[in-house]
Amino acid sequence: MREIKILAIVVVIVGVLYWGVEPLAHSVFHPKSAPSDFAFRDLDRVDLSKADAQRGKDLVEANCAACHNIKAIGIDNGVVAFPAGNGEITTPDLSTAGALYDENFLATLIVDPVKAVKLGHKFSDENPFPMTAYDGDKQDVADMVAFLKSIGATSLKYNVLDSDEYVAKKDALANSALSDSQKEVELAKIEKQLTNKAVFKDACSRCHTIKYDEPKTKAQMEADEVKKANIRGYLGAEAPDLSMMIRSKGEHYLEGFINDPQKVSYNAIKQAIIAKEGSLPENSAKSEWQDNDDYSNLAKELGVMPNGLSMPRTGLTQESQEHVIAYLESIGDSKKAERENLGVYIIIFFAILSVLAFLWKRKIWKDLH
Repeated sequence: MREIKILAIVVVIVGVLYWGVEPLAHSVFHPKSAPSDFAFRDLDRVDLSKADAQRGKDLVEANCAACHNIKAIGIDNGVVAFPAGNGEITTPDLSTAGALYDENFLATLIVDPVKAVKLGHKFSDENPFPMTAYDGDKQDVADMVAFLKSIGATSLKYNVLDSDEYVAKKDALANSALSDSQKEVELAKIEKQLTNKAVFKDACSRCHTIKYDEPKTKAQMEADEVKKANIRGYLGAEAPDLSMMIRSKGEHYLEGFINDPQKVSYNAIKQAIIAKEGSLPENSAKSEWQDNDDYSNLAKELGVMPNGLSMPRTGLTQESQEHVIAYLESIGDSKKAERENLGVYIIIFFAILSVLAFLWKRKIWKDLH
């Protein structure tokens, strides 16, 4: 009976710590902020139902190809870089943009890039954004987005299947002793892993390094240092290496952060309004899709919206973001699945051990109780 009482006390203490103290600590270290918005509802909608992808191709070639590569249609200008702030920014290849980024984000990026990436506090007429805004009509924009979407998924797949890494692994697998069905399964895993890597490369590698999955050569290290210096001059802060980011921040944090790095807590927004107004007024400027505690619209109207981090909003779709996180996990926490499975067995072991210990104790001490 005494053991049951002790067990009950332990359960109560653990319950208080887990459901009481832990959530309190989490709320202090991670104040509540707006949830991830993969619909990008703060941006204007683009209607692709009547978009002409072929016309969009002509518009993209006329307006974008001077600064961007589009290797999927044979446009390759080499490395294209422009001065940005005190650094330099390399423009991305647009071949996979339609697969990686939300269509409304892409449309806004074309006509108002500062709004799309949420860096209005950094860029102005005196300090213009590196990318020139397109001043055509909405139909032009819809056609361009439709074209990028039409080539995006195919380009991403070819980037994977034509890569040296995929070909080498495929050849090694073909020469293995596995059965044909096993080879198909393993090949599908390889394609999935390299797709995660390809999405990360297109979406993140222009700013971030991931040294745990890069060649350890002098040329690579020198290139990484140049990249860091340029990003520091462009954003005002150095972009961190992401090799262990999944371990230091965790998947939950990254899921919210990647969607909107400029996000700040509800409390910080309220405090900024109170500092200006003296009190917190009614949240009359809230959009219908926002939480009642989200005063960001009012803070923007009052000109007191706190700034987030230096990283621009990326505009990735939820699927693309999942690819990025999966890749980071494969580099920084490759044993996660194995570790979690082992944890289950350890719990089962201790449960069985506890029963045996109780039965042993009962047998040995039964004459004294």
